[in-house]
Amino acid sequence: MDRLVWEPWIPCPFPNQLPPLLDNTPGPAMAPFDLTLPSTRLVQRWIRRQQPLVVVLHQGRRLEGRLLWQDPTALALQLRDGQDPVLVQRQSIALIHPAVASSETAT
Repeated sequence: MDRLVWEPWIPCPFPNQLPPLLDNTPGPAMAPFDLTLPSTRLVQRWIRRQQPLVVVLHQGRRLEGRLLWQDPTALALQLRDGQDPVLVQRQSIALIHPAVASSETAT
């Protein structure tokens, strides 16, 4: 894609830089994705293993499924096989745990 053209028929309003929606540099609302953090590595392990997970949101809603990917702002959770994933914003997550190890049965 030509950096000077937003769409083929619309001149780019940002001639000397990428448009803001395509610029992936971390801004004030987006922390850099730190792959050295243990939590990031654990989530990556769950993704590789296709571990069934429970995601509990701050408002109490409980989602169950498998993680497909993660980025600094969201997780893609597939609730059912063959269904499109839902995006869960990281800031809305209260708890994530494997579905087989329920917090009620843990001692």
